[in-house]
Amino acid sequence: MGKTYTEEFKNEALKMREEIGRSGTAKRLKISVNTIDKWREAAQAGKIKDEREEKQGNRQKMSEMSEKIKELEKEISRMKKENEFLEEAARFFAVSRQK
Repeated sequence: MGKTYTEEFKNEALKMREEIGRSGTAKRLKISVNTIDKWREAAQAGKIKDEREEKQGNRQKMSEMSEKIKELEKEISRMKKENEFLEEAARFFAVSRQK
């Protein structure tokens, strides 16, 4: 059974790989190049999955926001009609008081 490494160790190894390359990282950390490659592939697969989930979440939020906007527009329309009615009622009572 192989040695297990923490996620933190793997992430640091991948950062090191970007700085000094696969071979240099493998030698310094005393691990195989294949191990580093597997970690990189796993990290990239995770990123792709995260991006897909994020896009799906964004689509859902946009849909929810669109619904909320429609509701608020209806509410604004209703309130404008109520204001018009109240203004007309106020004018009616103002005129009837003057008589």
